[in-house]
Amino acid sequence: MRAVSYDAAMANLPNTTHPSRVGHDPGAGLVLAPFRGLRFDASRVGDLGTVISPPYDVLDADTVRDLEAGNRRNIVRLILSRRFERPYRAVLARLETWRDKGYLVPDAEPALYLYEYTVDAVTVRGLIGLVGLRTEDQGVVLPHEDVMPGPVADRVVLMRTTRTNPEPILLVHSGSSGLRATMEFTAGGEPLAAFRAPDGSEHRLWAITDPTTLTEVSGELAPGHALIADGHHRHAAYLALQREMRPAAAPPDSSPWDFGLAMLVDQNDYPLTVGPIHRSVTALTMSDVQDLATERGDDLRGCTDRESAFAALATTTAGTAQFVVSDGRAWAVLSTRRHRSVDAAVLHEEILPAWNVSEEQVGYHHSLDQALHTTARQPGVVLAVHPPTLPEVMACAARGERMPRKSTSFGPKPRMGVVLRDLRDA
Repeated sequence: MRAVSYDAAMANLPNTTHPSRVGHDPGAGLVLAPFRGLRFDASRVGDLGTVISPPYDVLDADTVRDLEAGNRRNIVRLILSRRFERPYRAVLARLETWRDKGYLVPDAEPALYLYEYTVDAVTVRGLIGLVGLRTEDQGVVLPHEDVMPGPVADRVVLMRTTRTNPEPILLVHSGSSGLRATMEFTAGGEPLAAFRAPDGSEHRLWAITDPTTLTEVSGELAPGHALIADGHHRHAAYLALQREMRPAAAPPDSSPWDFGLAMLVDQNDYPLTVGPIHRSVTALTMSDVQDLATERGDDLRGCTDRESAFAALATTTAGTAQFVVSDGRAWAVLSTRRHRSVDAAVLHEEILPAWNVSEEQVGYHHSLDQALHTTARQPGVVLAVHPPTLPEVMACAARGERMPRKSTSFGPKPRMGVVLRDLRDA
């Protein structure tokens, strides 16, 4: 896991690829607008720490069961749909019931929300608001990963059906000294909510409603740009819904569909780290991998255990990409000539196609243990992947290029359910 300042990452880029020079329209800057947040009422649902959740795409079945067992009002019941349900119709009914019963209550006035959380002794602080949706060539909100059609379509159906943005995307930027002073002053006041989750994480939330302060924040943000750290599929869904739902004659930034819920973190103040996302591949054995590696001219070197495999991975030589491979019992290191700067690209653009692996065989996992768990249920192998550095991510985004989907895992991630957005409260 590596934390690098946003400005340090940008300093390593040639001027010709700086995001502010990539088709940037000065009249369409970075916007984070206030909104009436929809929040759980602790007097009705109980401990707020029991209704929040990690993002939908890192949840596994065991985590979902634990969250729902802890509180039947947990946000997972609004961000995930059951297979037997009509897509998200039951979620809409549940959302309306929870509002009717006062489990979820909209705030009285629009605000930007300062959200601070601490996970494993790492504190992150950022602003939650409505990010103005921009085309990529405007160079304002910069994606860096490919997306998969299935998850995008799923989030589109969820947000279209419920008319909500239940989960903010996560953006990083380089904040100004004025913006940092505003956030520090706000954090010195009484929070709207402060609670501890069962996983030990700490959470605090404040609202910024003063019109003068909101105007100042808007001015500080306008010249900047932000990188999508987490939520590429949700962002793609925002853009799809904007194309589908906004009135064609509406002026820019006048429709609720011109905005999406986002959390904006200053990477120079409360830096996130870039971690790996590992792959599992079903219907492959270690013997298969040995044969396939030999056919490609790659090297597969056996290791005695997990520790020795990762020790060998740490000794990567220039011009070589390496992956730890395991079926949960045997361990090895796969080495291949590097033709791509990012290891995930080497894997997805060279190795897996040569192995005739289909997309349906590939699983994505934020922890190695989670990936290995899949091999206990069905035959398969796991490939541990090195994450790119923040400068590599920024360079890719600035050039308008895409890394393979799920190449990065920025963390620690915010929890879902702290603040929701219901478009009907606009």
